[in-house]
Formats: sequence, C-alpha cells, structure tokens
Amino acid sequence: MLAITLTTASIWTAIGTLAVAFVTGISLYFGWRSLRQNQREIELSRDEVEEAHRPVIVPVVDDTSYMDLGSEGAGLERRPQLRSNGRLFVPVENIGAGPALNVEAAVSGTSLPEEAAPDPQTAARVAGLRESGFIPLLIELPRWKELWTFTLTIEYDDIAGKGWATRCVFFRETGRYDGMTITAIERGRPLSDMVRPVEPP
Repeated sequence: MLAITLTTASIWTAIGTLAVAFVTGISLYFGWRSLRQNQREIELSRDEVEEAHRPVIVPVVDDTSYMDLGSEGAGLERRPQLRSNGRLFVPVENIGAGPALNVEAAVSGTSLPEEAAPDPQTAARVAGLRESGFIPLLIELPRWKELWTFTLTIEYDDIAGKGWATRCVFFRETGRYDGMTITAIERGRPLSDMVRPVEPP
C-alpha cells in the first residue's frame, strides 16, 4: 500500500514538473516573440525618425533669384560662378527635412583640359546647413581661368551620423546640372590637424 502511494506521488510530481516546464516554455516563447516585435518596432521608429530628419543637399541654378558674395560680387544669379583666382562658388540648398552636418564639396571631370585639371583644389567645407538653408560653397581651383563642365560631389551627414552623397554633372554649354544621384555612403573622414584627441593622464 505504501509503495503504491509513493509511486502515485512520484507520477503526480513528474506530471507537475512537466506541466511547469511546459508552461515555462510557452512563457519563454511568447516573451521572445514579444521582444522580437518590440525590437522591430524600435528599428522602425528609428528609421522613421531618421527619414523625418534626413537632409538632402542639391545644387542650385536659378535665374530669378540672386546671391551676394561680398567682395566677390553682388546681385549674382544663383548658379555656379567662377570668380578671380579660380574661386568657384557653387550655390547649394538643403531641401530635406533636417540639418546637414560636416558638408564637403569637390569637383572632378575627365573631359577637363590638362591646364584646368581640378588638382590641386581646396574642397568647400562647412560645419552645417540648416533645413531650407542656402549657401554658396567655395571650391578653390587655382588652374581654372574659365568655367568648365565638371562633376560635383557633395558629401554630408545627417543627425544620426549617417553619410550621404549628392553627385551630378554641370554642363557649361547649357548652364544646367544633369544625372543627379543621392546615395548613402560610409564617409570615414579623418579629423583635421587642428583637432587632436586628449591624451589620457
């Protein structure tokens, strides 16, 4: 009689243990699914925030509005302007929904004559351009005596630190840009020589 009671108790204990394990397994499964769903929602929210604050910098050609370059000239049309000593001003505008940071612009081109090759050049650099902001970027090209057809590349970061690049070609014959692309990029910009990390004590 005692043996039967012990066997019955053992069976019920085993059943109880299996039931607890089963319930625990189900709880873990639903907890894991809930965690995955929350992670997906967080990623979607992050993407939505980034898209909602994404800058988009484009070059400007506008015959109906004007810009002032100070000592370089006033009342100039908003289009690429090559001034004295190879100073190329390229007006750009941020038509995106957020500020652009660490803006850098340079020109290149395979059809340039040897005497107008864009090297050496000093790329344009500005710390930031606000939403709906406009600025004439200054690219210094000492060899240029006249405005040539060129490829313009503008690189910049959004507030999340993601890099973007706007590329297009300016045709001097038409005075217009063509072939514009905007792509995500890995920038990997080195720090300026003026910026030095603090050495640990």
